[in-house]
Amino acid sequence: MSKDGWYLAADLGSSNGKLMLCEIQDGETITLQEAGRFPTPRIFVGGHVCINIYQIYGEICKSLAALGREGIHIRSLGVDSWSSDFGLVTPEKELLGLPVFYRDRRTDGMTEEVEKIVDYRILYSMTTQRRIQDSTLCQLAALKKEHPDLLEGGNRLLHIGDLLMFLFSGKTVSEISVASYSQMFSMRKGCWEDRVFELFGLPKTLQPEVVSAGTCLGRISDRQAAWYGTNAFEVTAPAVHDTASAGAAVPAREGENWAYISTGSWYLVSMELPGLADKDISYRYQLSNTGMAFGDVLLKRNICAMWMIQECQKSWKKRGLSCSYDEIVQMAGQAVPFYGYLDTDASCFYNPEDMAQEVSRYLERRGQPPVEPDDIGQMARLIYESISFKCRYALAALEKASGKSIDTVYVVGGTSKVSFLNRMLAAATGREILTGPAEAAAAGNALLQAYGGEGPGAKEKIRRMVRNSFPPERFLPEG
Repeated sequence: MSKDGWYLAADLGSSNGKLMLCEIQDGETITLQEAGRFPTPRIFVGGHVCINIYQIYGEICKSLAALGREGIHIRSLGVDSWSSDFGLVTPEKELLGLPVFYRDRRTDGMTEEVEKIVDYRILYSMTTQRRIQDSTLCQLAALKKEHPDLLEGGNRLLHIGDLLMFLFSGKTVSEISVASYSQMFSMRKGCWEDRVFELFGLPKTLQPEVVSAGTCLGRISDRQAAWYGTNAFEVTAPAVHDTASAGAAVPAREGENWAYISTGSWYLVSMELPGLADKDISYRYQLSNTGMAFGDVLLKRNICAMWMIQECQKSWKKRGLSCSYDEIVQMAGQAVPFYGYLDTDASCFYNPEDMAQEVSRYLERRGQPPVEPDDIGQMARLIYESISFKCRYALAALEKASGKSIDTVYVVGGTSKVSFLNRMLAAATGREILTGPAEAAAAGNALLQAYGGEGPGAKEKIRRMVRNSFPPERFLPEG
């Protein structure tokens, strides 16, 4: 084992979570080893779909105990997660209730409620975060209507990744990549935007201290270590927004004109910039400018993606049609190409009761050729092709807002190893596609724990290690 030891990255998506053990070898390569995996636990409590944060904490503790039994010495633990969802912590450091899941219906109509208070163009000029129903701001506005008392008394807001690190470290801080995603943070000022809190009558006591990726939050106590069955490891904040952690593990080379797509329930079509992109163009194309490690800016557009396949899979299972993701891809490859088109970001796909039925109805409403809800291959191909064309549009928007050309697109995360989808992306975008780590968020998480505190000079070191460890696969438009 290298002197750097083992880093444990908890990488939490809205559909599943995983624990990845990372070893850094001679400062040149890394290895990742899965230490735990579980479905993201959601339960219905108090009229809302909630995230069972204690069950997630328990899953991490279970993996810690197993690693302790194996005699593995953990140097540091960090957590990255999806954004927007949050919990409230009292001044006595007690969690109030459970975080509500962003697809819960409490935010239905909240973008319109927000716009009654402030025009979204003005809000964008303050926060550089696009109009989005599940933003932390929309969730807080909904919470204020239902339980205004929970926002008082000095209670502090912590996003999911920050909240889990609080359970280990006791520190109520927020890392900048996830704080800046909230629609309540000023990227220009580098701090919470007080004006937003004033406009929406939100107490400023909700604001936690904001830290950068690589900040050590402390070491767990000997008593905690004895309970977990491990050594007394450090807790270190990575880029808590999973897309920002994934961005740190993109194996790009200096001088390349590149962007990346972090794949999963959402496709985050992203570009790393040294500063904010053009505000007016960013707003026109609904791009967000949020934080990354090393002071960089993450310019991105969210595209609803594998969420639709995940939900269709549930619909098909109810119809007695069980199929794996590999089988779905295989059937899509045999279906008719360019049969129709879906706007995957349409509100009807946000959280329908039956996704397959909703896709069928969408086509019918728009006079497109029909697809039966149980036609797995054709429906999946429609979704995959539509996502690919949405990516083409998003890449063009990134170029316009940044003033930079994009020649190479790195695809990282959950579907980066699916050749069928990579070929489709290359054809749709007309660009070279290079794959990065399938576990890019976990790799970036661990490497930022190790080197995030060293400053921008560590960025190329991290990317060199990723290139050495995960050779990319190449897909060309004509291929």
